[in-house]
Amino acid sequence: MKTYLPVIGVLGAGFALLAAALPLAGSHPLLAAVVFVFGTLVGLLGEAVVRQRAAVARALEGFGAGLTVRTGLRGLLLGGLAVAAFGDDHGTVVLVAVTLALVWLSRLALQVLVTDAVAHRLSPVSWRNLEVPGVVRNPPLAPALLGEGQRWISAATLAMVVGVVVPLADGPRAAIAIASAVAGVVCVLFVVLALVDALRARNDTPHEKTVDLLADALRDLSPEALFYYSRPEAIGYIANVWMPTLELVDRRVVVLVREPWNEPLVSTDTLPVVMVSRPGDIERVVPPSVRIALYPSNVATNNHLLRLPGIVDVFVGHGDSDKGGSATVLTRIFDEAWVSGPAARDRYRIADVGVRDEQVREIGRPQLAEIHRVAAPLAEDHHGDDGQGEWDYTVLYAPTREGFFAEWEYSSILSQGRVLLETLLAVPGVRVLFKPHPGTGTDDPAFGDEVDSLKDLVAAAGHPHEVVTGSEGLYSAFNRADLLVSDISSVITDFLASGKPYVVTHFGTTSAEQFRLEFPSAAGAYVLMGDGSDIAGFVQDARESDSLSEERTRTRAYLLGDQSEDPVARFDRAFDEAVSTWGRPVVSP
Repeated sequence: MKTYLPVIGVLGAGFALLAAALPLAGSHPLLAAVVFVFGTLVGLLGEAVVRQRAAVARALEGFGAGLTVRTGLRGLLLGGLAVAAFGDDHGTVVLVAVTLALVWLSRLALQVLVTDAVAHRLSPVSWRNLEVPGVVRNPPLAPALLGEGQRWISAATLAMVVGVVVPLADGPRAAIAIASAVAGVVCVLFVVLALVDALRARNDTPHEKTVDLLADALRDLSPEALFYYSRPEAIGYIANVWMPTLELVDRRVVVLVREPWNEPLVSTDTLPVVMVSRPGDIERVVPPSVRIALYPSNVATNNHLLRLPGIVDVFVGHGDSDKGGSATVLTRIFDEAWVSGPAARDRYRIADVGVRDEQVREIGRPQLAEIHRVAAPLAEDHHGDDGQGEWDYTVLYAPTREGFFAEWEYSSILSQGRVLLETLLAVPGVRVLFKPHPGTGTDDPAFGDEVDSLKDLVAAAGHPHEVVTGSEGLYSAFNRADLLVSDISSVITDFLASGKPYVVTHFGTTSAEQFRLEFPSAAGAYVLMGDGSDIAGFVQDARESDSLSEERTRTRAYLLGDQSEDPVARFDRAFDEAVSTWGRPVVSP
């Protein structure tokens, strides 16, 4: 409540000044004009703050003092000022009253019409990369202009303030008529524009009919597989891990997204992307041709598709790592869990979470095809020159995000990040690339704040050091690096495909040997303990002797499995094998 009081105080002061001007209008008109203008400016300041603080706006609405009420009250006070100043001029008072009523009613009408248009356009389904015949969707009419409609209506009110105070300051009364005309034109223009847009929206295909037409289009497409994506937060990388691979498989795949905020974050120009927000519409739109569904995330809304019969449900995750969340009891509800190699199979067995061995299928990591393989890192020429600077060796620091639970905390951002980067930046000839996890700070803002600070640190070091932006994929950064520094996560598993050396952070109390036993993905890594200052020695060993080369090769085979077969072909074959193993008769909808 204390955070609301200053804003409420500013708004209250504005109203008090407006009211104070009324008794002055008859005896001291110029002073009344000054006080009323000052009160209007104070009110505008308060409204600007309210727009920036959604919680305050909600609180005012709850107290019955929303924007419409506040605007109406200001209109009444302005009308009162006109009565006090021009009470002997009945025509002027009526003109002001009618105009203010028009402004207030226009604000209400605009809000109702815009809300109606949005409601008719807010379909429970949407799609792209797919033709859905018969659906009529009229694009919004001048959305940018209508989006500013309430501000224009507010400007009409300000015009009336100017029109009323000008005569109080010995100006012509004609200013009132001019202001009324301007306010009237603005109000009528926006109400008519909103009305036309609302009528266009009402001509769109009704929601239920749209769902049926989408279902018909998907039935005609006859997809074999669904990629089911649902997340409570707006984030796309979990789905995008799989998009390039799914675009390559020789079968029809549809991406089914559950939240409208996540649909635009799924990056594919070829796969049909369908958004279905209502649980009851899932069974309406999923065609009987679907035999298998892939799930990259363990979320409660998976149940909306899992309950449908006739579909083989497969958990594919969005990375292979030794994190605690990589082998959970939630995986039991799926028919299969597709994993990279023997390490993941052992992970489920050791965790003893109820996932049977026959539920686990090793498919490799088909996404890793774009990672460049290096057979002999010591024989590589690591020197680089981009015309702006030179370097002899490149180190990529790609830490993971904060954990969801304390026991799943693997991020080195707070414990080692700063010392680690400062040490690397001080090593002569070493170029540093910094690419933090895109979700860092989602659950703990302290991690996000520290990432921003570390970005500033790398940026201040100047060229050739670089903060790798979201526009560059992780695997592209892998290909530019000679050594990786990361935390326990799927990042190190994927980097193993490159054959290059890597460092895994460890800020716990156990020894490096015990850490490698606990986390098999670190078996072939340099283990960075303490505050991270030992990183320079690991860089030197990797450049000069690569003492962990043989162990790294064994670790790669254990985590990624057999890499002799084409990874995409192996992934594609897994579809048929899973359906053959677990497939059930299709139940007609």
